[in-house]
Amino acid sequence: MTHGGRHITGRRLAAGIIATGMLMLLAAQAGASLCVWRNPDSDIKELFGGGSYRTVLVNVGNKKTQIEQAIGTTLDADETQLRFWPVIKDGKRVGTMAAHLGKGDYGAIEVLVAIVEPPGGPAKIKAVKIQRDRERHREALRSSTFLGQFQGKQAASALRVGVDIQPAHPSAVRASKVVALSAKKMLVAYEKLGVANL
Repeated sequence: MTHGGRHITGRRLAAGIIATGMLMLLAAQAGASLCVWRNPDSDIKELFGGGSYRTVLVNVGNKKTQIEQAIGTTLDADETQLRFWPVIKDGKRVGTMAAHLGKGDYGAIEVLVAIVEPPGGPAKIKAVKIQRDRERHREALRSSTFLGQFQGKQAASALRVGVDIQPAHPSAVRASKVVALSAKKMLVAYEKLGVANL
């Protein structure tokens, strides 16, 4: 009886550990793209010379397929809503910020994308910044040489490493692809969801 009881208890414990592990994994995957904007005041000052911002939460809804076709991959499980921050200066909208979290070689990479919409032209990237990362080649990933390649890109641009974006470092190709996909995803979503009018 004692041995049988221990065996059952051991199996329950193992099952509990496995279930907990699976829940944690699912939670991590579900939160894969959720990302906060960590330093709005300093980023607005740096990118737009100052201003204020508001938060816009947009349902992806029936635009999901269009976005996925444009970015060439599926949206993450939690990307049923996306968050954008219109930036206002002197009573006028001067741009929109978006943040996205992707998975690099050494953990999460938080990507910040500044989007502007010139009069009579399509939306384009003003700047891309890395908020947080643990990558081995983080200096190269955060360099103006790498991030400067995104400036001026539009939703119709390839925004692909090896096509119109060169990797930050030969050993940071995956991390570079994460940044490129984050930028493409947020720019395409901005256009497909009509964020400029929100």
